[in-house]
Amino acid sequence: MADLVRAEALFYRLGDIFCSTFIKGVDEAEALRRMGGYADTFARRSEAELDELMDDFDEGYPRMAAALALGAWSVVVEPYGFEGSDVALLESLSRGTEALSVLRHDYASPQVAYAIDGTVVAGFDPDFSAGDRMWGSDPAALRPFMRDAGFADSSADDEDSWEPAGPKALVLAELVTGTRMPADPFTAAALSAQIEPWFVTPPGPGDRLTADSYERGTGDLVAAAERAGPARQRTSAVAEVTRLAATLGLDGIPELTDFLDSAAQGVATPVAADSGLGHHVRDWLTAQKRAGDSLNGPDRARLSDAQRTQGYRYGWFVTALRGLLDPDPKHALLAALRPVGSVPDLFGGAAARSAVLSSMASGT
Repeated sequence: MADLVRAEALFYRLGDIFCSTFIKGVDEAEALRRMGGYADTFARRSEAELDELMDDFDEGYPRMAAALALGAWSVVVEPYGFEGSDVALLESLSRGTEALSVLRHDYASPQVAYAIDGTVVAGFDPDFSAGDRMWGSDPAALRPFMRDAGFADSSADDEDSWEPAGPKALVLAELVTGTRMPADPFTAAALSAQIEPWFVTPPGPGDRLTADSYERGTGDLVAAAERAGPARQRTSAVAEVTRLAATLGLDGIPELTDFLDSAAQGVATPVAADSGLGHHVRDWLTAQKRAGDSLNGPDRARLSDAQRTQGYRYGWFVTALRGLLDPDPKHALLAALRPVGSVPDLFGGAAARSAVLSSMASGT
């Protein structure tokens, strides 16, 4: 059995927020690439260097991760990060192989999730690990490993236990993968990179507009999208993302125009991070992250309200842009409509929303 005492030391060494993602059959570089690692940011860095970068306003507070080889597996460690816990990313990581992530987040919900060849087999909150609280295509597959790691079998056992469950999650990861993480992953500089899942994660349900009684007008937009036929849905999706680009002053970018033209024909392909459009997307994502992360730090005053709002607008835009890659035209349209539906004041207000409804109805 893996060493719980050693796992506890590692758990507390990594801090109150971290995510460790194990990927089978890949080396450190490939593990980072699968996480969306930018090729031009690969370097061996110490923990102090990673911390400095992630806290840098001018760099945009990049998401940094380090990778370690563990025999047949590699593990990607995100200090203060949680990208590996995203189900869509984990499923993408596991295509053709296996992936398992352990998230510690003392200010939100921790998570363990295990995926095989594009499907999450089992997932659970380590603090509430009984079988009836698990999810995935085959949660029972993890139960033998979980028992060996010391997890409770019943909800009553969960509630009666005051033991911290996070270290057991690391024990579980080692049992499933047959690996052993070093007691301190950062004793030496490790291969690291800035990661951005936008480039490697397909559009998903969370990107789409839904009818929400608390968001006025969303029901009308969703209903109109669902009434349209597939051809009109695709045309309307591209038209709306084109409109969003124009409101942001991005309509003169040739690479974006080419992407939108391809999307209109239903032949758009994922955007590579090192492509012309990819570099623009990186800039927009950086502006979004800088706008959000600087709010609670000493650099807050370095952005005006207008600059911060523009950063948020870029964030909404790139989600809609990625939505055009969805092969289902209804889903693509719902992703395109989410900005004007959820945050209309950032994209033309009620008048713009009415115009979008009118355009979908008329097919223009």
